[in-house]
Amino acid sequence: MGSPNILGLQALLCAYQQGSQWLDALRDYLQENLQHIKKRLTEELPEIGYRIPDATYLAWLDLRPLELDMKKLQQQMIHHEKVVIMPGETYGPEGLGFLRLNAGCPRAKLDDGLNRLVRAVQAVRSKSMSPSPQSSD
Repeated sequence: MGSPNILGLQALLCAYQQGSQWLDALRDYLQENLQHIKKRLTEELPEIGYRIPDATYLAWLDLRPLELDMKKLQQQMIHHEKVVIMPGETYGPEGLGFLRLNAGCPRAKLDDGLNRLVRAVQAVRSKSMSPSPQSSD
């Protein structure tokens, strides 16, 4: 750990000395992804609270206004939509009701994750609005 190999050192030097153009392009791409998340959520789930972060590519989605059972939502996403978006409470009690979405990925993958999230929210909503079966006496 304290003794990096020569190839690692050379790669590090190249990145610091010649990587600014790549880094600028990456920052632009990540910012566009964060803007894209905002646009999609505004159009499809406007109740979700989302603010573009100042210094990270992690999107913290506030789902509390949806008043969903977050455990049911996680189950829907995992078992039916086959996507895992980290629940906020994983990072402490302040994260309860939030999801942490990683925007540091290709746009197609981001859209796929957003599509799956929207479908999962819609499914959990429709299940919670369905009348429960009446027992017959």
